[in-house]
Amino acid sequence: MTRGISLARSSTLVLSYCLLCAVAPASAQEETGNLYGIVTDTEGELLPGAAVELEGMGAPRDQVADSNGHFRFLGLDPGRYSVTVRLDGFSTVEQPNIDIRVAQNTRIDLQLVPAIEEVISVTAESPLLDERQLTAGTRVNRVELDTIPTARDPWAILNQSSGVVVRDVNVGGSGSGSQSIFRGQGSARQDNDYVIDGVQITDSWWRGGTTSYYDFDQFEEIQITTGGNDIAKNTSGVAINMVTKRGTNEFRGSARFLLTDSAGYFGILEQAEPGFDEDDLGPGQEGFIPNQVDRIQDVGIEAGGPAWRDRAWLWGSWGQNDISIVSGSGQKDRTVLENVAIKLNAQLSRANSFVGSFNTSDKRVVGRGAGPSVDPSATWTQRGPADSARICFSAASTPPAMERSASRHWGAVGRISPPIPSPVVR
Repeated sequence: MTRGISLARSSTLVLSYCLLCAVAPASAQEETGNLYGIVTDTEGELLPGAAVELEGMGAPRDQVADSNGHFRFLGLDPGRYSVTVRLDGFSTVEQPNIDIRVAQNTRIDLQLVPAIEEVISVTAESPLLDERQLTAGTRVNRVELDTIPTARDPWAILNQSSGVVVRDVNVGGSGSGSQSIFRGQGSARQDNDYVIDGVQITDSWWRGGTTSYYDFDQFEEIQITTGGNDIAKNTSGVAINMVTKRGTNEFRGSARFLLTDSAGYFGILEQAEPGFDEDDLGPGQEGFIPNQVDRIQDVGIEAGGPAWRDRAWLWGSWGQNDISIVSGSGQKDRTVLENVAIKLNAQLSRANSFVGSFNTSDKRVVGRGAGPSVDPSATWTQRGPADSARICFSAASTPPAMERSASRHWGAVGRISPPIPSPVVR
């Protein structure tokens, strides 16, 4: 028996520096959002010198409103925050539940009243309209990822995005072992771009695709941009910007076990027979044998919390998606996707922060190419590991800011033939 191995390998090294420059509007490849606000009294007069404190993801931050009563907090991780404003002679005002999203600029207007009550709590939700927004597209946060009834991969989310045409429909996760082909308005599929935690992971060999597959529970937010892309972006196509979760001052995590089984869940349920009309058969065709789901098992765990409260936070995840499909010829096509992600956030000082992240994925396919008209000996076994890593140091002041980051992405796609024997299902 002979084995032939072909290997396509891509490696990208990006090192970017931005020294003492003004912060630009949020771009399509950012992994953070911004908060802007203004402080006034009941007559609409500006209140400079008000102390503004922000609490939420990571360490608390504070600023003082400028001469025009304005304040801003830049580079915030996506999530929920609260703002407290204090000024002598006025009641303290608190506004909770401020939603910060990736590459979005949120604005709030806070009004202080003369000191009548000790604390006034504002219950209004943060506005959805971003007056500084320059791009078109869709943002899907963690709550929406958990509740939208879709298959558990980023390509299924593309089907929910306006301005994107997707070739495939992933039914129940049966198609999560393959990447969908898609394109945006006025662009080709080769122009698509992928970014995870600030690292570009677009496959340079298979343009328009990515070397990685993903654990769906690792995402805090997914941003899909279809127009008005950042000028620094390589292409003008659809951009998928994925941001993973991070640790906070609270320990939290989740685990999952999801199963779709043709055996009918221990005999409780039975798989439906494929329904078709005999009149739909082609000339000479005696029957129709479609691909069917044999077993889909999705398991994983993710957790994070403080390594040093208000200073350093850790988060990590592991997931495995085992997808087994039976082709019309009776042969199994089995795909196993495995993912590991780790992230460290640190607040080195009130103005200096550090982020380090690592993502690795591996795809193993036994019986690749199986189909009704394909002989089992013609199928092959595929393996494709891919990794990405990034470290970023940020120093912020008002108004200048400095950020230094380095990232590396590498991946491989391997083919081994003939395949590892795959059983035929009768």
